[in-house]
Amino acid sequence: MSLLGRTIDVGSTYRKPLAELEDDLFLNTGDRRAKQTKFWALLVLASLIAAGGVIGNSTPAVIGAMIVAPLGTPIYGVALAAVIGSHKGMRGALLFLVGGIMLNIALGALCGLVFVERMPLTVNPQVTGRTAPTVLDLAVAIFTGFAGSFALTRKDVSDILAGVAIAISLVPVLAVVGITLGAGQFSMALGAFLLFLANAAAILIAGTVVFGAAKYYQEARNAAGEEGARAVRNRGRAFIVILVLVLLIPLGYSSWRTVQNERWQTSIQSDAENWLSGSGWRLNYVERRGDTYVVNVVGDGTSPPVARLKSAVRADVPASVPVLLVREPGAFTSL
Repeated sequence: MSLLGRTIDVGSTYRKPLAELEDDLFLNTGDRRAKQTKFWALLVLASLIAAGGVIGNSTPAVIGAMIVAPLGTPIYGVALAAVIGSHKGMRGALLFLVGGIMLNIALGALCGLVFVERMPLTVNPQVTGRTAPTVLDLAVAIFTGFAGSFALTRKDVSDILAGVAIAISLVPVLAVVGITLGAGQFSMALGAFLLFLANAAAILIAGTVVFGAAKYYQEARNAAGEEGARAVRNRGRAFIVILVLVLLIPLGYSSWRTVQNERWQTSIQSDAENWLSGSGWRLNYVERRGDTYVVNVVGDGTSPPVARLKSAVRADVPASVPVLLVREPGAFTSL
């Protein structure tokens, strides 16, 4: 495989044979009972750890869930099946992937209903950081997917897989989907699920490229039913391409909204600073909480006329965007 003018030898003596890689990624072959028991047990544990970490805003718990989570296995399995044309592998990987997604979301929703939130979801960084995916998230996930795919094809670099699991958020982001769905925050749930799809698509793209560069299809070429295998490969690759193209539309929209929200927040902050200039009051912060921008100011005595701030803010920000002025120690005004 060529990268930046250099050749990476994925077909050396360190390359895993196809049979070994299939045994790693296809949960419906080989010792199925042992592999499937391990998959479901680890997925349940990872989902519960992730949900608890998200609700409690515990980064170590979320990282632990990423390391334990086995959901990347069926995603890489889909990529391998697409490359070698394995109908059985493709069917099994998709079934485990869909089942794993549904279980992960259900456990997240259950935990969200059972456990008391330590902070509102709209200000919990474990939630808000996973509900607004952009094209940049997809690009970063693709590079991480390449690292994971390369590690899977080699016998000597498998120790980096834990780091890859941390870099691509799969189980924690599905926990966020479940928690936000249970709380009735449907727009946040949609954003989180879109982030999961972006990460899954990144793994599929990277896995298809790397497994193809490793020439695993050559090992499968002599298998019976080559024409059928070729058809499965073509369908698998078409599925991956279509998925990525479909994702680019909402991801592009999300990227545009992110830029727009940052521009609005900067404008609101500038308007608030100008409004308070020379008044003895000061701006504490401007932050976005869910769909609402909160302007927090502190001072003694009477603040400058609120109407002046409202006029300035609405000249920069549409009236449909909620902006709340909080004057300490507790006066709230909607602008």
